[in-house]
Amino acid sequence: MRQTEGSGVCHLAQAIEEDLRNRKTGLQKPHVPALSDLVACALTTRSVNSGEWIVQLPRNECNREAKERYIMRFLANPLVCPLHVMGGFVPELLENLSRQGETIVFMLDQSKLADGLECLMVSVRFGERALPVGWRVIETEGEIGFRIQKMLLESVFSFIPSGISILLSADRFYGTASLIDWCQRHGWQYRIRLKGNLNLQHEGGELTTGEAVNLGMKAMCNARLGHVTTHIGIIQEAGHPEPWIIAMDAEPNKGRILDYGMRWGIEALFSDLKSRGFGIIHTHLKQPDRIERLLLILAVATYWAVSTAMTLKENETLTSPKNNAA
Repeated sequence: MRQTEGSGVCHLAQAIEEDLRNRKTGLQKPHVPALSDLVACALTTRSVNSGEWIVQLPRNECNREAKERYIMRFLANPLVCPLHVMGGFVPELLENLSRQGETIVFMLDQSKLADGLECLMVSVRFGERALPVGWRVIETEGEIGFRIQKMLLESVFSFIPSGISILLSADRFYGTASLIDWCQRHGWQYRIRLKGNLNLQHEGGELTTGEAVNLGMKAMCNARLGHVTTHIGIIQEAGHPEPWIIAMDAEPNKGRILDYGMRWGIEALFSDLKSRGFGIIHTHLKQPDRIERLLLILAVATYWAVSTAMTLKENETLTSPKNNAA
């Protein structure tokens, strides 16, 4: 049972629990306070160190071992599905970000969490940074293939409110005909970087993406890549060793090619989760499903921190001398 008074962690956990109960997260009743407690610990310690969480955990159990079991039970619980929980957060966020009809930018990328463990992440651009939307942790030493990408994207697609325009930005490791085809079939705009050795059919001839760069081509409309037809824009910025070869849904121009640069927000997110933030790379967990639930705790903590900052900013605006002048 949670403490009813005392530390700020307790009050924070109570506030998070109240918020979670008002969302459609798919969590069963006992899982809501557990997630709330752990999110409060993550926010307070800014760490994934279970020893630090145990010290802060607002539970009546005084025994350290009991608190450790409490944390481990949540992380090992197969009834806690991170993607279902995020379905209680993401729709509201997307509706707020698209109030004026703005296109929402999603980013797809992966990052190494530990030896043999990679995280495939879909995030949403928020200012110059990003917020997590959905993820999978996979045991692999290399790139996570389209089969897993598709499963993750389908899950994310299922809780996007209707009428919201999405643009997906992805690095060249994901520049495949299969991903482009998926975006086209789901009505998503896309800016997907391509490798330089892909074969294309264009205006009755054949060439590789690298040959198109060498020929000084800036745009190709309706090029055939595998089983899909797409537009391709090419730009070589001064000081950059490699060109950007970008598959896109719209007729290429410089501005649309540079849209690809919006994907850098996910790099900041990975940094927040890893070395410059919560330090998830230091977790001793080895099971992918448990790390996925650990990421859920950090994702909810990130959403909570961002929403709190937004509320404070709105209140400052409302109470500023300029707004009170009337």
